[in-house]
Amino acid sequence: MNYGQMRMALYRVAPDLQVSSALLPGKLDGIYCLATNTVLIDRRMTYVRKRCALVHELVHWRHGDDTSDGCAGSKIERRCRRETAMLLINTAAYAVAERMYDGEPHQMASELNVTVQVIEDYRQILSEIIH
Repeated sequence: MNYGQMRMALYRVAPDLQVSSALLPGKLDGIYCLATNTVLIDRRMTYVRKRCALVHELVHWRHGDDTSDGCAGSKIERRCRRETAMLLINTAAYAVAERMYDGEPHQMASELNVTVQVIEDYRQILSEIIH
């Protein structure tokens, strides 16, 4: 699903969850506020980046994490990045993209409609499985 399709699906499957766009401070792509059950996505980003940020914040929502106070670098954030990568990347599609682009992360990210960060997070998961 693309970003717009995901937003529309959320109206049906999570009607109590408010998803909006805003101008977020600093380098924030998105936040989830538990108290208001609201996800905010920075409106200045590309749709691919918004899609990844939305899935990331939905993982926080599913776990009941309140990211409005910040959790960058925390155990919660690492868990969320791992789950986001697993949700957004299909193993077979990743393998094809890796062969097609000789592992070049920017081209792979473009092919898979994710950010380079999601590719890096997925690679971290793979390296942990191998070792």
